[in-house]
Amino acid sequence: MLPRVKSILAVEPYKVTCLWNTGEVREVDFQPYLAESKPQSSIARLADKQLFSEVKTDGRTLYWDDLLVMIDYDGSQHPAPLDFDPDVMYQRSRLVN
Repeated sequence: MLPRVKSILAVEPYKVTCLWNTGEVREVDFQPYLAESKPQSSIARLADKQLFSEVKTDGRTLYWDDLLVMIDYDGSQHPAPLDFDPDVMYQRSRLVN
């Protein structure tokens, strides 16, 4: 079974505790992601604690609305969510139950 985020249980500055489809409760620490990001990147915007707290799940992964800009073939720009690979998040997360 591929690990996927079922629900968000708690959000702290730069940490999200999630219930996974494996039945596990795991904490995803985003501080390493922030440390690895370039200052002008979309990920670096998550350093804003208020913005970080607006995390959502789609039943698969964690995401933040409208942090990216998608450019269509015609050149038009559209806001897009910033999401993370659930497999990588699972591997980098910490079991809390």
